[in-house]
Amino acid sequence: MLKQIGAVLILSAGLAPGGGAQVSQFERFEQLARRAEAMLDSSPAEAVQLYREALTIRPAWVEGWLYMGAALHRLERYAEATHALRKGLELAPRLGTAWALLSMCEAELDNAEQALADFAKAEQLGLGANLGFEVAARVRAARLLTSEGRFDEAMGKMYPLSKRNVNHPAIEEIMGLAALAVDRDPASLTPERREIVRLAGKAAWAGGTGRPEEALKGYDELIRRFPKAPGVHNARALYLMESDPKAALEGFLEEIRNTPDHWPALLMLANLQIRHGAPDEALKNLERALDLVPVSYRWICHASIGQAHLTAGRLDQAIPRLEKAARLVQGNAQIHYYLSQAYRRAGRKEDAARELAEFQRLKGIEDPLALPAYQPGARRQ
Repeated sequence: MLKQIGAVLILSAGLAPGGGAQVSQFERFEQLARRAEAMLDSSPAEAVQLYREALTIRPAWVEGWLYMGAALHRLERYAEATHALRKGLELAPRLGTAWALLSMCEAELDNAEQALADFAKAEQLGLGANLGFEVAARVRAARLLTSEGRFDEAMGKMYPLSKRNVNHPAIEEIMGLAALAVDRDPASLTPERREIVRLAGKAAWAGGTGRPEEALKGYDELIRRFPKAPGVHNARALYLMESDPKAALEGFLEEIRNTPDHWPALLMLANLQIRHGAPDEALKNLERALDLVPVSYRWICHASIGQAHLTAGRLDQAIPRLEKAARLVQGNAQIHYYLSQAYRRAGRKEDAARELAEFQRLKGIEDPLALPAYQPGARRQ
C-alpha cells in the first residue's frame, strides 16, 4: 500500500533519481534506494533510515524525500513527515498529490489552517488518478471543515467525487455531518446520533449523485424515525431549496421550532424569506443567527441583513451592512452586486459603477455561467 502512495506522489510527475556523483557514491546511493523501496511496505521504519542515508548522498532526490514522507505518515510520525514532504515540495512544487499528503499530516498535527491551505494547492494542481487516495484526502479536509462549522465547504470537498461514481461510508458520513450541521467528531456521538448521521449522509449523497427518488426516500425515512432530532428537517430542506422552495421554507421553520439555535437553518430560512418578499421576517432570523454563527460566517449575516434592508427599501441601513460584509470577506461577487444596486438607488453613480465593475470581475472568476451567489469558501480577512 505504501508503495502505491509513493507511486501516486512520484509517477504523476515522472520524477526519478537524477544528478551526477562519484562512482562509489552512485553505487552506494543505488544500493540504499533499492533497499529502501524493498522495505517500504514491510518495514517502513527501516525504509525511513535507508532513505535518510541515501539523501545524505543525494539531498536533491525528490523521490526520496516524498517516499520517506509517505513512510513517516504511515508510522504516524507526522511532524517528521511534514518536514520530509516540504523538502520534496521545495524541489518539485507542482506535485498535487504531495500537497494532499502534506495536508493530511498537518491535519494530524491540529494545524487546520495550514492543512486546508495545503489541500487547496493540491486541488489546484490535481489529486492524481488514485481514487482511494483522493477520497482519503478529501475526507480528511472535509472533517476539518465540519469541525469549524464550515458545513457547505465540507460538502463542496465531496462533490467532485460525485462525478466518479464512487460510494464510500466516509463520504456519506461527511455529507451527513454537513447536512445536519454537526461539528463534533463522529466517534464522540451516541449510537443513535451516528445512525441519524448515517441516514442523512446516504440521502444527501444520493441527492449529490443524481438519484433524487432515493434521496427523498432517505430523507422521509430519516424524519419518520427521528422527527425531533436536531438537523433532520434542515437536511431535507437543504435538498429541496431549488426544486421545492415552499416545502424547504416549511422544513427550515420546523427545524427552528425543534432546534431554535440551529444557525444554518436560520440563515437558509432568512434567504428564502427575502426571496419571497418577507424581509422583516428574515431580519429577525438573521439577527438571531448573528449571535450563533462562527466568526468566519458573520459576513454572510451582514450581507443578508443588507440585502433584506435593500429589499425593503431602507438604503440607509442596507449600505453600511453591505459595506461591512465586503470588508469581512474578499472575492464574493454577490456582495458587490448588491452594493452596486444600493449605491445606484441612493444616487451614488460613481460608487455604483465601481461596485458593478468589481462584481463583473469577480463573477467571471467564481463561475462565468452562474447567477451571482454567495461563495462561502471565499477568502476571509
